[in-house]
Amino acid sequence: MRQAMPADTMQIDDLFRASYGELLRADYSEAILAKVLPPLLVTSPRLLNSGTFFVAETGGGDLIAAGGWTQASPFGGVGPREIGHMRRVAVHPDYVRRGVGSVVLDHVLANAQRTGVTRMCCLSTLTAQPFYEAHGFAMSGDVDLMLRPGVALPAVQMARDLIA
Repeated sequence: MRQAMPADTMQIDDLFRASYGELLRADYSEAILAKVLPPLLVTSPRLLNSGTFFVAETGGGDLIAAGGWTQASPFGGVGPREIGHMRRVAVHPDYVRRGVGSVVLDHVLANAQRTGVTRMCCLSTLTAQPFYEAHGFAMSGDVDLMLRPGVALPAVQMARDLIA
């Protein structure tokens, strides 16, 4: 695990393309994916410069997962300092169900907790909901994540407390 850098943009975009392009098909129609995938496959420079977005690499340097957190909500705006928001967690399909996602999530939560975050919120895809539930996140409702005007991804609002 290491902090992501702007130089990682192409590899992270490739990871999102592989992960979201394959794994989301289990829970979303082709019509929805045709609309939502293009904005999901572009990494935000602000996220890469946040200092709270991380990548997981193999021993050979291949990027196999990414994820992070921010104070800013995916809906925009910043809330109280003790509340964080999970951002863009993805695992390459070749590494799903091998513990890589758990390593990323544990790293992200520990990093947030060190800065004083006591509650982590998450807008989960339908596909990732069981993963987050297995890690102590509870669902609070269904939401439509607006990716751009007229393009919404059905998602699930989840949260968990971070206890020291």
